[in-house]
Amino acid sequence: METHPVRFWRLLLPVILALLLLPGFTVAQEGGISGTVTDVQSGLGLSAVQVEVLGADELVIGGAFTSGSGAYRVTGIPAGTYAVSFALPGWELVVETDVTVTAGEATALSVQLGERSFNLNPITVTASKREEKALNAPAAVEVISSEDVAERPAVTLTDHVKEKAAVDLITTGLQGNYVVVRGFNNIFSGQTLSLTDNRIARVPSLRVNVGHLNPTTNPDIDRVEVVLGPGSALYGPNAANGVVHYLTQSPIDRPGVSLSLATGVRQQGDTSDGASSSSEATVHGEGRLAWANDASTFGIKLSGQYFTGDDWQFNDPNEVEQQGIAAACQQAGYNPLDSSCFNFAGDLNIQDPDDQAALRTRVDNVAGGRNYDLKRWALDLRTDFRPSPETSVVLSGGRTTAVNSVDLTGIGAGQVVDWAYWYAQGRVTWKRLFAQVFWNKNDNSDTYLLRSGRPLIDKSYQTVGQIQHGFDINEQHGFTYGIDVLYTKPQSEETINGRHEDDDDVTEVGGYVQYEGNLTNQLDLVLAARVDDHNRLPDPVFSPRAALVFRPDNENSIRLTYNRAFSTPNTLNLFLDISAQSSPVFGPFVYDGRAQGTTENGFTFQTSEFPGGTVGPDHVSPFAPLLGTGADARTLMPTSTPVLWGESIAAVGALEAGGALPPGTAALLASLPVPTNDQIGITALTVNLSPDPDAPPFLPTAGGLASVQDVPGLKPTIWNTAEVGYKGLLGNKFLLALNGYYSWVKDFVSALRPITPNVFLNGQDYAAYLVGFGVPADQAAALAGVVAQLPLGSVAPTEAGGAGFSPIIFTYQNLGDFNFFGADLSFSYLFTENWELGGSAAWVEDNIFSTDVEDVPLNAPKWKGALTLRYRSPEIGLSAAGRGRFVDGFPVASGVYVGEVAGYSVFDLNVGYTFPGRTGLTLQLDIQNLFDDGYQSFVGSPELGRYSVLRLVWNFGS
Repeated sequence: METHPVRFWRLLLPVILALLLLPGFTVAQEGGISGTVTDVQSGLGLSAVQVEVLGADELVIGGAFTSGSGAYRVTGIPAGTYAVSFALPGWELVVETDVTVTAGEATALSVQLGERSFNLNPITVTASKREEKALNAPAAVEVISSEDVAERPAVTLTDHVKEKAAVDLITTGLQGNYVVVRGFNNIFSGQTLSLTDNRIARVPSLRVNVGHLNPTTNPDIDRVEVVLGPGSALYGPNAANGVVHYLTQSPIDRPGVSLSLATGVRQQGDTSDGASSSSEATVHGEGRLAWANDASTFGIKLSGQYFTGDDWQFNDPNEVEQQGIAAACQQAGYNPLDSSCFNFAGDLNIQDPDDQAALRTRVDNVAGGRNYDLKRWALDLRTDFRPSPETSVVLSGGRTTAVNSVDLTGIGAGQVVDWAYWYAQGRVTWKRLFAQVFWNKNDNSDTYLLRSGRPLIDKSYQTVGQIQHGFDINEQHGFTYGIDVLYTKPQSEETINGRHEDDDDVTEVGGYVQYEGNLTNQLDLVLAARVDDHNRLPDPVFSPRAALVFRPDNENSIRLTYNRAFSTPNTLNLFLDISAQSSPVFGPFVYDGRAQGTTENGFTFQTSEFPGGTVGPDHVSPFAPLLGTGADARTLMPTSTPVLWGESIAAVGALEAGGALPPGTAALLASLPVPTNDQIGITALTVNLSPDPDAPPFLPTAGGLASVQDVPGLKPTIWNTAEVGYKGLLGNKFLLALNGYYSWVKDFVSALRPITPNVFLNGQDYAAYLVGFGVPADQAAALAGVVAQLPLGSVAPTEAGGAGFSPIIFTYQNLGDFNFFGADLSFSYLFTENWELGGSAAWVEDNIFSTDVEDVPLNAPKWKGALTLRYRSPEIGLSAAGRGRFVDGFPVASGVYVGEVAGYSVFDLNVGYTFPGRTGLTLQLDIQNLFDDGYQSFVGSPELGRYSVLRLVWNFGS
């Protein structure tokens, strides 16, 4: 498809040029102040200290933050005498007065700070893409400190955010976690942007946040920032609900060695899905080695981890059923003409020897069931170069290999085998200029679907270039602006994107500008605008942002914001083309259940006109080859009673030949006159995705055949959110954050849903018709009961993929518009220097939203909350925390996973002790689900029991 670079640059270039021509873009430097800020006890440099130069009436003339080594430099200060403040949350405030600045010179000023015992207002960078205090940020931000991370053993980094306000978590195993902010979770959800050191940390092409594929280790984490609410104005597409940003520690700022070894016990009782009780061990090792030169200008770091254990067990009813059929196919010698083997041949040519070999592999994959033996390893390498306090160059790269695991997809669980994830990143910072290039890549050939055994090969990659700059017009007004280019190239060897394999790349280009102004000493205004162009969508997307932040004093802020964010269709939404699972009717008559993207053009249905002027969509039938008309299982035919009558005779004849019906039944039907549409009606039913084995296989199609309409190409989903928030330090011991928001959503994109109803002859009409021609009532009722349950065809679009078998298509659609209210809060209260109570709560007004097409599930609870009681005493080396989470029950509809999640409460406990006289040696105990109350976090995931971990950590040389 044609891209639109001219259109994009016509929109963006006037904005950039206007900024470059603004008066004051280059501000003459009058003088400056520079120096270092160090810890009064250790003498080590302190990073992220906020340095502010204060003039008359404490007006801020200029400012900066210290680097990792504690160095800072403030430039552009007019000659004069000033006060300079040095502030770092958790440390004593230092103010130096009567500091003289001389034009053309840099005044030297170094200070020392003493540590306090708490940290309630950390420095953040994610909300505005620049350093600022959390209280001043124009968005709701939750921060997990490196101290919090270090005190808690975690299998993956996502474990650290699950108690934060508005965070929704799907746990599918010991290491399987899917995180979103403010709901609308899904299998393969991409509503929340996941970053590591400013790099998009999603799986390329699939756009899914898989925590255990991130090679970053726990000892590497400096902090985790969670931004609640839309972030598209700065971050572009697919940050509609928020941003989770993992920031790592530079080897220059933290050299030394950290080694960690953890052993755990996973316990699981008897579950409702039939999994038997078990207790299995886990092992998790992590290490970090970092070195920096004496001048603190160069550093290098290598980290890695290894995890192994036996995962939580789960008996998926569909997988269990398919395992039995696969065993029957094995017993039949993998005969491609045996009915049991047809379940696995929906997209194969059974006459081709290569495809027959593929059939054997699929059958063996399914028959083997799940392999719960988790294994993964990761390595991460980073080098830092800082020739000056204002300049840094960072090069990093890493790899994670998931040797074995089970992960969910929209068409069922996949057995992940040797899935490698690579990244490489280079970033440069000079003053307020930031530029980076990064590359994410999958490398996998052996993963397969557990329901069908079909392979999932993914060697896709994504290349991204970003540049950002900022400048100040004066002390009160400044701008930040930037450009992003994202290129995504799926490569699945036709196993995921099928026939679209050679035309499925996506290019996205976006530009933004943000104004930051201090209207008064108490009132800040932030205005931002962004334009993004997607080469597969017809129109660019505009994302404005506005925020007013009122600070009555230094410890309280009130925020009023508006954000317009968006999510674009990913490559699966557009180009997916895969046979998800074969669905035999009986014998060799099979439907091919296919998951397909819409491409740019959508789906069209061929129609036919019947006597009387009625027009209806055409269908395909697995019984068409028996009609003697030359039609095959993919020939589109009119959906009329006469055609379906012929197909029903063919089906009855096949059942009769197999001994399922009395001899002569087909001949009897063939001797009768062909009925009309008025004599025997047509029923449209849609595949039921419920996992309940007792649920009916089909459900009535809302609106019947008249509801079958062409499916247009996908539009981006637009999220408009107005929000009011408060954050404040009350009495220097109590931090409270409250947020209320209203969102109106346009063109929400569904998860995979069926769009091809199956067609049946109406059973009552069928029986009455037979009786009218003298067939005994009991015989007519029995035969009608059989025929009425036969899906004689499926109403398929002309763009249906695959070959050989009649398709049933599952795809993505824009469902329509809806609105909703929500609120969340968090707090921290310091009883003493050692005891802290923290908590969070979140509410959304509903968990099902009505649209013109179908209901949209939140796939998350209306209510959830968490409480944490923490004790921390560095003097005696003891830390402990007890945590409780409550999650209300909620309905789920995500691909093949449909059902209800029951509400649950989970209590965790962790204790850590640092040994005296052995610097850096710490023993930690973490118990998740302390009371071993089994719970399920999502449909299709296992019931989780207790997990206990004992970890020994050794830090030295830092």
